[in-house]
This record gives sequence, structure tokens and C-alpha cells, in this order.
Amino acid sequence: MNHHASRCCQCLLLLLALSGGSSLKAAAAGFAWLEDAESSLSAGEVRSLPAERWQGFDSQEVLNLGFSDGSFWLRVQVPPEPVNRLLEISYPLLDHVEVFWERRGALIQSHSTGDRWAFDTRPIPHRNFVFLVPSNTEPVTAYVRIQTQGSVQIPVRIVQSAEFLAQEQVSYGWQTVFVGIMLAMALYNLFVYLIVRHPTYLWYVLTVITAALVQLNLNGMLFQWLWPDLPVLNRYFTTPVIALNIIFAALFAMSFLALRRYTPFIYRIFQLVIALAGLTFLYGLFGSYQTGIVIVGIFGAIITPLAWVTGLVAWWRGQVLAGFYVLAWTPLLLGHLVLAVSKLGYIPRSFLTELAPQVGVALEVILLSFALAYRINLERRGRLQAQEHALQVQLQANQTLEARVQARTEELERANEQLKAISLTDGLTKVANRRRFDEKLHTEWQRARRRSLPLSLLLLDVDHFKQVNDELGHLVGDDCLISIAELCAGEIQRSGDLLARYGGEEFSVLLPATEEEGAHRVAERLRMVIARTPVYPGDGGAPVHLTVSVGVASMIPSEGGEPAELIQRADQALYAAKGGGRNQVRRWLSFSAYSDPARGKSGQSQ
Repeated sequence: MNHHASRCCQCLLLLLALSGGSSLKAAAAGFAWLEDAESSLSAGEVRSLPAERWQGFDSQEVLNLGFSDGSFWLRVQVPPEPVNRLLEISYPLLDHVEVFWERRGALIQSHSTGDRWAFDTRPIPHRNFVFLVPSNTEPVTAYVRIQTQGSVQIPVRIVQSAEFLAQEQVSYGWQTVFVGIMLAMALYNLFVYLIVRHPTYLWYVLTVITAALVQLNLNGMLFQWLWPDLPVLNRYFTTPVIALNIIFAALFAMSFLALRRYTPFIYRIFQLVIALAGLTFLYGLFGSYQTGIVIVGIFGAIITPLAWVTGLVAWWRGQVLAGFYVLAWTPLLLGHLVLAVSKLGYIPRSFLTELAPQVGVALEVILLSFALAYRINLERRGRLQAQEHALQVQLQANQTLEARVQARTEELERANEQLKAISLTDGLTKVANRRRFDEKLHTEWQRARRRSLPLSLLLLDVDHFKQVNDELGHLVGDDCLISIAELCAGEIQRSGDLLARYGGEEFSVLLPATEEEGAHRVAERLRMVIARTPVYPGDGGAPVHLTVSVGVASMIPSEGGEPAELIQRADQALYAAKGGGRNQVRRWLSFSAYSDPARGKSGQSQ
């Protein structure tokens, strides 16, 4: 097994050595350039220029020529090599790119494309400008004419197709990861904004979105993916989107760092920055493209260190969140600084200068998301501390004022107790009043309906009570009602039952979870105890003998039933008891059952 693994390793090393050796043996392409300031040279004239007019350069170093209204020509001499190869110009923001292939002194191919041309003019659909080398058996020469109003950066190389495809896997993989990070952070903080409604999170989301658009535009992704048939949009997108990114980043910094509180002077500077960025946005839509790129490049180069220094100043002045800002924005600001200076032509464009902003943006949005989450924790902690402080202040105030308000508090408590008792208790009989009865009936009705339990109701009416009031006076009548309430209360034993004064000389007894037979027994017991217990008026007069008529109703509440149905049944039964001679208990049978007066007699129950 070990011997087989060793042989495999040897084979792999041999293949690597052979491939490396072949690359070393392959002749390198020659690169040269010249400037056509008046853009007057044709391809034929350029091909006939003497060799001393051309300036050689190393393709490992990006040809960075700043800004120019003229044209630039490249001469790429490609020696034969028995593999498929590509000519790649890896800067997608060039306006016009023309390629003329020469073999044996004759033109054999030509291509015209650029980001001012429709995307399908590119011979190989790619975000960069990629052209197939037309021969691998004979030497060929490519004459490339480039003209652009933006930064003249010409990263050019001859690369084998297999190597190009391998690198594209990595490049597109990174672009996918970058888009995923930006989209995830934007959506997450958008949801946070929709919940907390704090503008800081909105400015952050807009900063993330515009930063992502800037990076994807500079890498040619937006033209390839979103508007391949509308190259005119490339003219009006780069400057405005960078200006918007500056505006939203400034608004985020002002809100996140609380600049108005910690650094009022810098706060006013940021207000000026926003105003200038707004003017730059408008100029990018209506002004010169080249001038707009120069303005926004200079603007970005100034704002980038200013924002970073602002974070340091706010941190030094006690803003806790500024430390997170500095930590998160350092890679972003450095990346944008490198990009801005590169666009101005002061440093050569390279893979690092193009990758640094995207890496900085990705790190920034991740770290700032943690910072915003920490901000939520700080605010929550601050609210808790404020609540605790308020409670302490309130406690101290209560302790200080306790002696002064003690008497008033006790008086209010007594008043509240009296109000509560008055609201739920009958003032004369001291039993539950009609309001309490209605609330209890509704609650027990719902409970009985859910559990399919019977609910019973007794309605008691004092017989000939009007005669007592007329003959003996209302004071004696009141004594009678009080006595009846006390007698009934003594007979109601269960805690869930409710005795209430229903109105006038009527009382009600609500019996939850009680069937009709049990309710009838309770009613009969109440009738008998009242009938055999005389009432002694408070004025010392002769005892008064009273009787009551009782109506009993019991039912299991149905889904669509109402408590009024139970009351109606008990009332009909009470009516039957009074109509049948009084001093008796009647159950609810049916309305027709009460039409026979012989069904009950005085002193009986039915």
C-alpha cells in the first residue's frame, strides 16, 4: 500500500515537473505601447511604424497611464506554442477596445468592442476583454487600440486557455462569495431596521448595497449580468453610484458615531461632504464622464482618511462604538484609498488594488454587523440601567414621602375597597349585586360550554312583598330582604356558587356544574328555611312570616347559545311558581307545561 502511494506521488511530481518545464521552455510574448494623442493613426499606419516608436513594458506590471483624451496602441508579439491561448485585457471599464491580428504581414482578424458597445460584441462573453490567439503554430502579432474617458489602465497578458479557466473558477467563486456576504448582511440589517426603526440601520443597508454595486461595476459584473444590451448605462452609472455610496457612508457614520454629540465640528464637515457628494451625483448624470470620474476619485481619496480619523476622534472622546467603527472600517477605507489613488494613476493597477476594496467591503460589513448587534445590546443595557435608576429614585422618593402620605394612602385604600365592594355588592343585603351576577354568569357559561357541564340557576321572588311594604313600611321590607339574604347565604355552601340580589325582592343563585335534581334540592331547601324562619323587624314589631316562589332552570350550554336563555327559562319557571299559588319550587319544563294550574300547589315543588 505504501509502495503504491509512493509511486503515485512520483507520477504527480513528474507531471508537475513536465508542465513546469514546458512553461519554462515556452517563449514569452513581447509587449510594447505608444500614444496616439490625436487619435489619428489607423491600424495600417501603426503596423508600419518603426520599432523605435514603440516603448516596451513588462506585462507583469499593469500599464497605468492616468487620464487622456487620446488613444493608446499596444503591440503584442505572440510566439508559436502548441496550446490554445488567450489575449486578456482585464480592466472592464475601457470605452473602446479594437484588436487587429497580423500573421506573416497580413491582417487576418479584427474585433471592435468596449463597455460603450453591446456585450455581445465581445468574441468571448466575459466581464474582461478576452480574445483567442488565432494561431499556435506560427508567430502572430496583435495591435490593440484603446480609447477611454476613464482611467487608462491596461492590464494585458497572454495566458493559456486551461490556466485562464482555472483562474476563472477562483475569480467567479470569490465574486459569488462577495455577493452572498453583501446580500446576507443587507437583508439581515434591513430586517433589524424594520423592527427597531432606527435610521442607523437603514443608512448601513444602503451603504452595503451601494458599496456592492460599486465593486461589481468596477469588475464588470453589472454590465455582464444586468444590462448587457444597454451599454449607454455604463456612461451614467459609475460616478453616481460612487457618490451615493459616499452619501450613505457619511450618513451612517454621523448616526452610528453620534457625531452631533461627540464632535459637532466634524458633524458639520460631514454635512458639507453629503452636499458635495449630492452635487457630484448630479454631475455624474449630466456632466462629463471623465471629469466626473476625476472628481469622484479625488473626493473618495479625501473622504476615506477623513472618515477613519473621525472614528478615532469619536473614540478618543468617549464614544464606545467608535472603536468598532475604526476596527471594521479600516480594511474598507484602506481598500478604497488604494482604489482611488490607483484610478488617479499614482500607483500601478494590480490584482491587489482590485481585490483590496472587495475584501475590505466584505470584512467591513461583517464586522459592522457585529458592531450594530453590540449597539443593540448597549441600548438594551442602557434602558435597563435607566429603569433601575428610575426605580431607585422612585424608591427613595417613596421612602422620603412615606410618612407624609401614609394617612392619605390608607384613606385611599379604604375608599378603593369601598368602591370595589359597592361596585360588586348590593348595598342593602351585602350579597353580590346584578353586575357581579352578570359577570359570573358569563364566565360560568363559557366554562360549562367548553367542558360540556350543566349550569343551573335559581330565581327567588318574595311572595306578596308589595303588601309587606304597603302595610308595614319600607323599613320593615328592607329588614325582610336582609334576613332572606342571610338565610340563603347560610344555605349556599359551595365556594363556586353565587347568591346575588337580582333586583327588587328577587334573588338569584347560580350553581355551576349542578344538574337539575341538585338545583331543585337546593331550591327546596331555601324555600323551606325561609318559610319556617320569621323575620323580626328592627323596630321591635311583630314577626313577619315570609314565603318565596322559586324557579329552577338547568342546561348544558350549546355552541351558539346565550346566557339569556338560562335566565329566561328560570324566569318562566318562577312565573309558573307564582301563578301556581306561590310558596313553591317549579322546574322549567316547557312553556306549555305551565298552562295547567293543577301541576303544583302552594307549599309544593315541581
